[in-house]
Amino acid sequence: MIFNNENKDYKDNKDNCLCEVVKCLAKNCTGPTGPTGATGIQGPTGATGATGPTGTTGATGPTGPAGNCTCSCVSRGELVVNGGMENVIDEKPTGWLFTNPDNITSENSQGRVHSGNWSVNIEDDATISQVINNIEPGCFYELSFFARGEGDQVSLNVNVIFITNSGDILGGNIMIREQDITNSNRDFAYYRLITSQAPAGTTGIRIEFIVNANGNQSLDLDDVSLTSL
Repeated sequence: MIFNNENKDYKDNKDNCLCEVVKCLAKNCTGPTGPTGATGIQGPTGATGATGPTGTTGATGPTGPAGNCTCSCVSRGELVVNGGMENVIDEKPTGWLFTNPDNITSENSQGRVHSGNWSVNIEDDATISQVINNIEPGCFYELSFFARGEGDQVSLNVNVIFITNSGDILGGNIMIREQDITNSNRDFAYYRLITSQAPAGTTGIRIEFIVNANGNQSLDLDDVSLTSL
């Protein structure tokens, strides 16, 4: 009996073992996954092909013909007549126009002439002017002069006016206030302006000097000049 019991236990153990094997096969049991293999090394990149040589520069085209340059603004020299006030008739400079002529007199006293022998003295509320014809449109002009006050309350207004087919057009102005003009004996101040461009239709220029002075004071004017640029 004992032998039979031992055989029975052996048989039961054998059956249990077979049963475990069947269960394992039924579950499709596998072992753990192995490590991933290393990535393979990339092969070298092929060399870039060389750039071809730059082509030669084409020949320069021929030079065009020289252009024609015409300029009507050629200097004609001094345009003012008797700007130095040296030509005098009846105690007044020739070549000039006057308003209130009794207040305009040629002057030759020492210390009151800038150059030469004469200047012109202009008292209060008087104007001296001159018209220059044959002026070229499109040009610029330079006016200059020397002036001094005979007294310390003298002012001067100077205009350059273009005379055109459609009327007068102001081309430049200098305004000198009272007490801004030198009044020392033998001391003249120099003034200069450049006009705007002469408009189309310009036929002439009028320059005018207008004086305002208190009492018996006045202005000495000399060496007036107008030229084209």
